[in-house]
Amino acid sequence: ERYDAVVVGAGVIGLACARALSLRGMRVCVIDKAESIGAETSSKNSEVLHAGMHYVPGSAKAKFCVEGRRKIVKYCEKKDVKWENIGKLIVARDESQMDALEAMITRAQMNDVDDLALLTSEQLTAYEKNVRGYAGVLSPSTSIVDVQELMESFRRDCVRDGRTTVALGDEVVEITRGLSKTFQVKTKSRRVISTPRLVNAAGLYAHRLCDRLLDVYDISVTPPPPLYFARGMYCELKKGYSAPFQRLVYPLPREGGLGVHFTRDVYDKCKFGPDIEWIDDIDYTMNPARVRSFYEAIREYWPGLQDGALRPAFTGIRPKLINEAGDTDEPGATTDFVFQTESQHGAVGLVHLFGFESPGLTSSLAVAEYVAD
Repeated sequence: ERYDAVVVGAGVIGLACARALSLRGMRVCVIDKAESIGAETSSKNSEVLHAGMHYVPGSAKAKFCVEGRRKIVKYCEKKDVKWENIGKLIVARDESQMDALEAMITRAQMNDVDDLALLTSEQLTAYEKNVRGYAGVLSPSTSIVDVQELMESFRRDCVRDGRTTVALGDEVVEITRGLSKTFQVKTKSRRVISTPRLVNAAGLYAHRLCDRLLDVYDISVTPPPPLYFARGMYCELKKGYSAPFQRLVYPLPREGGLGVHFTRDVYDKCKFGPDIEWIDDIDYTMNPARVRSFYEAIREYWPGLQDGALRPAFTGIRPKLINEAGDTDEPGATTDFVFQTESQHGAVGLVHLFGFESPGLTSSLAVAEYVAD
């Protein structure tokens, strides 16, 4: 079989990349070992379209988040994908957090996010009667989206003209490259696919795919960045408890993530999370004992949360490129997205995507345009 491009990974990033390539007239094959699209990180998250205030100015996350949100909103409106612009409150619990809150506003302005508003405690409560805090920030353009519907729309865009296929339940086991400079992609189902272009959008498994690039290039010359798995559990309210807020409500960001926040989806189902637990391998096991720590975290902004109101909902795993201690001295360690292309590894036609955690969903269409170009 021969395709113009192969994309490994059928999550939101992989499908967006395949769509961008197919819109350029290419025959594309998407391969994923899961039996459904977006089976891992893409479907186990908060489903938020971020505005872009949390990311280091000039970083790939800042650039692609801001660009990507605009693109996704236009796409959802055009394709009738469910989304909602509900806004977000970020809450400072006391005066000691004011410097961080004001720094966030400055960072947002540097990222061309110019619609944030600083709120007093009284204004916070006026927006959401159950919120308590010393002060806060309103992000009116933070939105939510039906991620599964979005990914399915990307998939339909890919396969509509018949040139692109999405192969689920199959796994890449080996990638070689001959004198013709064409990649030979071998799969578990014994398919052998020839292609001049290969996109590694395998998410949590992107580093493992590197190990299967046998003679494509010397991985030791341009190794992937370090990889760490951060498992996050989400909790939901038990039956009989009503959602406390209409908007999204976040604490100030914590080390390793955005803190245990409140979100609801486009169907009004609400959840709190994620927390963060550093693990050695991909394991979605829920630990009910972790629910206890949610009460303290949530009561920073919703002190009215009753004992016994929460239960575990699900876990997701984020691919981190920096360790729990935030050790930036480790070679390749970063909090940013990482793209490795020909300029890094010398293999023409090969693109690696590493560390695509939040705001990967928001960034997906902008990232796809960059990869396709």
